[in-house]
Amino acid sequence: MKLNQFLLLLCLPLCLSSCQKKAAKKIQPTETRSVLPPSTGNLSELVVVVSDELWEGEVGAILKSVFQENIPAIPQQEAFFDVYAIAPKDFSSIFKTHKNILWLSTGDKASVERKDQKWAKNQVYVRLSNETEEQLAQSLQDHIYKIRSWFLDKDQQRRLEKLKPTAEKKIQKQLNEAYGINITIPKGYQVAAAEDNFIWLRRDHPKVNIISNLWIYTEDYSSTQQFDKQHLIYLRDSLGRAHVEGARAQSYMATEMIYDPDYKVIKEGPYTIETRGLWTMVNDFLGGPYVAYALHDEENQKIIYAEGFLYCPSERKRSHVLELEALLSSIKLSPSLH
Repeated sequence: MKLNQFLLLLCLPLCLSSCQKKAAKKIQPTETRSVLPPSTGNLSELVVVVSDELWEGEVGAILKSVFQENIPAIPQQEAFFDVYAIAPKDFSSIFKTHKNILWLSTGDKASVERKDQKWAKNQVYVRLSNETEEQLAQSLQDHIYKIRSWFLDKDQQRRLEKLKPTAEKKIQKQLNEAYGINITIPKGYQVAAAEDNFIWLRRDHPKVNIISNLWIYTEDYSSTQQFDKQHLIYLRDSLGRAHVEGARAQSYMATEMIYDPDYKVIKEGPYTIETRGLWTMVNDFLGGPYVAYALHDEENQKIIYAEGFLYCPSERKRSHVLELEALLSSIKLSPSLH
């Protein structure tokens, strides 16, 4: 008998005895096991697997126009996604773990398929196929904004997942108690000003001259007109004039009307309006982008106005604006205890 076989037989009774003694103390797994590797790549990146012929034709033109469309209400042109087109023959294992993958092909039956975690954890994979190039282009035209929203929403979730472990729990608790909302507040935000119905949080990065800001304001709900576009612009201008002073005399924040702010309903429960645009400093030379949510707290008959605005004069703004948008998307109304 070989030595290693002898040692195995010798140890087996001891192992069985030990297991029997500890059988009553089972250790339960804390999460579902997965053999998938972690996803790779950066947020706001998209790998498009597509033939050179399709990329150079109508299919590629549609992809570029939508995924590389500039984000609205940012002073400089910055696209929603950095797109990397890869031919199927070049799609090696190094690309399979990317966070966002879109695969397009012809010669197959018409299909639009989404699969999460196909080759990696926390991954979104979308496959679009059709019999001919013309049919594929039409199908892409019909579904591309929905597909883009899948990737944008998943990136938004990833941002929040990254921020939550180090969030400012004390400030979050204060906001919950004062305004009846749950919201993710990343590490580094501090209270710049606070009143009974208003709070201003800001996070400064002096080395790179970036300041991220969050406002939360509440008022009694009395009419649907409070959700009108002009009323919301008037509201943010009144907050800017009251709370944000520039370095020069008689300077204050206002909405920059050279760019007409975007305005849309994004949710019905609770009813939520999103506005986004540019701000400027009257009698000064500062400015930047903002995004805001106005929510109807029906239970307490309140309007909650939450805004994120950015001062970032010399850096790319996409990641900072999308982070502010992700924070606003995390707002949840807390049930009243009264």
